[in-house]
Amino acid sequence: MHHVTKVHFGPLLSEVRTKVDSKRPLLRYLVDKREGLRNIHPKELLTSDFSCLHSPYSLPDLSDAVELLVQFAKDGKKILLYGDRDSDGVSSTCLLAFFLKSHPEFSNINLEVMVSSESDPYGLCKEALVKIKKVKPDLLVTLDFGSSQADEIEELTNTGIRMIVLDHHEVPVRIPTNCALVNPRRTDSVYPEKKICTAVLSFKLVSAILFRMSDEFNKVYSKTEENSSGQSETLYFQNGVRVSKESIATQNLEGKNILPYPEDFVTSVPVEEERKLFYYQCSQIPDFFSGLEEETDLAGIGTITDMMPLTGENRHFVKLALQSLTKLYTGDKKRKGLSELLKELKLNPHGITTKDLGWSIGPVLNSAGRMGKTEEAVSLLLSETVQDAKSKAKQLLSINEERKERTKRNMDRVERYFARKPERTTNQIVFCYEPDMEPGVSGIVATRMVDTYKKPAIFLAPDNGDARGSIRSYGRENVLELLESLASHFLHFGGHPEAGGFSIQLDKIPAFEAALYPTADEWLSKDKERSTIHSIETDFTVLTEEMGERLLKEWKDLEPFGQGNPDIKLAIRNAKAIHLTPLSAGKHVRFHLIGSGSLKYMIWNKGDEFQKFMSEHGSFDLVGSLEENFYQGRTTLQFIVEWFGIASD
Repeated sequence: MHHVTKVHFGPLLSEVRTKVDSKRPLLRYLVDKREGLRNIHPKELLTSDFSCLHSPYSLPDLSDAVELLVQFAKDGKKILLYGDRDSDGVSSTCLLAFFLKSHPEFSNINLEVMVSSESDPYGLCKEALVKIKKVKPDLLVTLDFGSSQADEIEELTNTGIRMIVLDHHEVPVRIPTNCALVNPRRTDSVYPEKKICTAVLSFKLVSAILFRMSDEFNKVYSKTEENSSGQSETLYFQNGVRVSKESIATQNLEGKNILPYPEDFVTSVPVEEERKLFYYQCSQIPDFFSGLEEETDLAGIGTITDMMPLTGENRHFVKLALQSLTKLYTGDKKRKGLSELLKELKLNPHGITTKDLGWSIGPVLNSAGRMGKTEEAVSLLLSETVQDAKSKAKQLLSINEERKERTKRNMDRVERYFARKPERTTNQIVFCYEPDMEPGVSGIVATRMVDTYKKPAIFLAPDNGDARGSIRSYGRENVLELLESLASHFLHFGGHPEAGGFSIQLDKIPAFEAALYPTADEWLSKDKERSTIHSIETDFTVLTEEMGERLLKEWKDLEPFGQGNPDIKLAIRNAKAIHLTPLSAGKHVRFHLIGSGSLKYMIWNKGDEFQKFMSEHGSFDLVGSLEENFYQGRTTLQFIVEWFGIASD
């Protein structure tokens, strides 16, 4: 399949079982290979609960944000939540809005919710500023943008609007003033995690508000221990964060108001002293965790759909979200909209999976923004009745079908474009623009271009009189660096190191493309380790008779899989296929392998290519992953093929 030049075959299962000294040798081998997992305690690998989460109070400006929200809500001042159009923006906005609307403490809140619409460029663009000034909020909370827009923020704050920015994008040298900027990427942030999405920041804000309203807020705990010099030292903690002796002194606390660190308190997952103390304090608050459980669902969806690394705290958020969503599906919980969406998607009621978040729930929520109807996703998630939620869930699924059709039309045009101009695929970055491309799905198309050509890719489409483009990285390259080098061509640009977006005037596209190729060559030349060999690394080489449910269970505890913790990649050598069944007029194909019983093997989008290959070769090598598939009420096992061919030794 396209551009794979080398397959590195992992060890045989029998070799690992013989050489690795462990009760679970395959799991031990996989954990040791993964940098983000190998150094965590085994119990934290296997279990996720609220003790695994860090105190929100170590986030920069978080305390200020809490005080602003609580005070403005109690005073009946107008609060505007303004979120980005993508799934993380929608999830973070609705998580915070739902909490503020449903908590008894804020029953009289004066709250309005807005999200970016189809014609708006990213963030606090001119159109957004006009909308905000028309609403005239006393407090504005932006979600999933704002870190890089100091000028626009100061324009708003100069009119008397107070501001909170919840964002996780790159922070420039000049950051906004006169606002609470809650962003873990700030250089002054001491928060242990840097790569968390905005929906998680919304969860952190909600948990901090709940903590703020409890008797545990601002209590000081201390413990005395021996330091590295052998001297006795007293450590102080407040709101789950270690604080200095000087900061305690300024609070004029008497000795009796400083509580002893709860040394005897035991958590099911061994965690360090700050997490342990914050968990202990939260456990003293009635119904604290039961109130937060349902708030994890949108945090987990945002984490998966914004492709955050599934290590550290993100891993726990996704696991907690899956538990919460499974309960939501089968129980009577607050989130009527999300519950009805799960039912309309016909997901497995016995257990929502990471795949469901990334391939079903997330894309549906994202589709509204892509199709210029973000308000539909917000309206669903904030539904208050089952009847309303059911109707809106059906509407959102209909929008998603439109998105799929638009993506398909664009991909057909992309294939024809490169068939006419194959020389364009020889550049170090793949670029595609034609006037008949359709807007809204540029990120999906750019990602598929990367998958096909194994290079960074840009897809550009006309949109409301200008054009909007998406760029995606192939490896470790930082696409924001490239966009910054070409900034003079854009109206706006932004994003993550792995994925970015921009808008541009139509008449500037030729000059942009002319500048793109030499600039990209220089950009990529800086990466000395960048290889032109496109290889696949597999975890194990498996015999066909070893495939099955028992094998899948051996690494089940490594889930959730995703960015930073990829699914287990298996290789099979000298396989022989039988019972080929073409699907969708040959676009896809299903088959079995001799020796692996009734297990189904699936190849997506390369069915014709595989059938041609099979007509020329008797046996072949393949690489892919085992997964469970839930369809029409039944769960079956299948193997998804990523690559097939004859690998050189």
